[in-house]
Amino acid sequence: MNDTTTNDQKRSSRLFSPTIGLAGFGVLLGWHFLILYFSFPMTSGMFPAEFIFIRQVVLNASLCVFFGAFGYLMRNLPQRDKLQSHAIAYSAMAVGTIGSATLVVGSIMGIAWSIFAVVLIGASEAILMLFWLRFYTETSENYSGISLGTSAVVGSLICFFTYHLTFEVSVFVLVILPLASGALLITLTRDIPLRSNDPLGFGISDWSSARKPYWKTTFQLMAMALFFGMVQGCNSPKMTLLPAADPITVLGAALAGIVLFAMFSKSAHKPNLGPVISLSLLMYIAGMMLMPFHAPYLPQIAAFLIMTSFIFYFILTLIFVIDLCRTFDLNATVYVGLNQALEYAMFALGIVAGNALWGEFSNVSSLPFAISFISIFVLCAITLFLTTERLPWEAAFYKPKHGAERKSCETSTDEAEAEEAEDVDVLALLSERYTLTPREVEVFTLLSRGRNAEFIQNALFISNHTVKTHIYNIYRKMDIHSLQDLLDIFDAEEARCAQNQSCRGKGTTQDEPPTQAI
Repeated sequence: MNDTTTNDQKRSSRLFSPTIGLAGFGVLLGWHFLILYFSFPMTSGMFPAEFIFIRQVVLNASLCVFFGAFGYLMRNLPQRDKLQSHAIAYSAMAVGTIGSATLVVGSIMGIAWSIFAVVLIGASEAILMLFWLRFYTETSENYSGISLGTSAVVGSLICFFTYHLTFEVSVFVLVILPLASGALLITLTRDIPLRSNDPLGFGISDWSSARKPYWKTTFQLMAMALFFGMVQGCNSPKMTLLPAADPITVLGAALAGIVLFAMFSKSAHKPNLGPVISLSLLMYIAGMMLMPFHAPYLPQIAAFLIMTSFIFYFILTLIFVIDLCRTFDLNATVYVGLNQALEYAMFALGIVAGNALWGEFSNVSSLPFAISFISIFVLCAITLFLTTERLPWEAAFYKPKHGAERKSCETSTDEAEAEEAEDVDVLALLSERYTLTPREVEVFTLLSRGRNAEFIQNALFISNHTVKTHIYNIYRKMDIHSLQDLLDIFDAEEARCAQNQSCRGKGTTQDEPPTQAI
């Protein structure tokens, strides 16, 4: 579904613009990267590779469990319930801060404390991320593209620069990141209008139409996460197959974010993301092909390509799932939570599988080539068999287009056009007066005939939420609150036009010069 356009005056008047205020999700990503890859002083007898391996497995497994659990538990929590939402967000911020501080201390005290800290961090991160993604879904405008692109840049830069700070300053940054992300989230929910404030209420969920594209996208993300986790798990104190913890590698996320930000910032409408999808898959495959070779810099280049391509696909998946939730009125916490839970489950499984293979066959020179070949084969197979019917990330494309509905749509549209012809002047005058967009004019035409949202949805063949978004925008521009108000304005304008036409007719008759006889 295309992003809703907004005039510059309205956008600039807000305290937080989409490119700055919505970067709080990027703060959360930076925190996530640091938990995965940052080095801490360790208890005696442990190696950095072992400590990072345990952190990665526990964090990804925790995110899998908490995304699924909290996505289900918060399914009935409305955005407009600010008090309850903010209370949960504050709790998550506190838990994340305690978990970060405990991780630093626990790395010295023992592995049990570290595991406990990472579980707390996983719970906090899952809640805050669910709130952020639900916020993108429920805003009156779709900020997902431009904001998630910005967030990838912010998150990678936070992680990159924190690597180069002193340890004490780095710990301080690590501890305050969940507080910063939560504070931005709470502030934004007070500043940017939400879809739940629409006076028309919520639409009707259409999971049957969304199921097919949802699972296609989720399966491909799961495959990429599985093999990305597997190559990260292939490490030991002496050798690492993929140096994903290298600070330069993290900058791949910044590259992906810059490209997506540039694409979405050029236009208020959704850009063509097909080339980006193809590029991300090609980069992922190229990274997997370079990974087995241990020539100078090749592992770093492979890690950079794989990180960049995965962040591309990770962000595009989030954008697509958010659009599905908006288009088909799905419950954002449930379906975004499920998507993320499955992704992190594959990460954890891949890391464990890779570590097990590496421990058993690290001396076999063909192991990296086998992993590379299998990952490329599986990804190509999923791409060929599961994504052939999808247009580039257009969620609305999957609305049912059965023959009966098409016929009904055509018939309804013909009736609407016939009715519109009678009062085209009134419609044109009001549309121009209130600066309605072409699509809003179509909706306004049917509203002026007393048609409801369901009729308009079938007549124009658009989603329930899209209809309500257009109606909300029309009401806002006309400064009205109900269909009756709209009909009153239309009737008054119709009467005025009829009166003016009558007056013009009479004036023409009176002023017409007498006909001369020939």
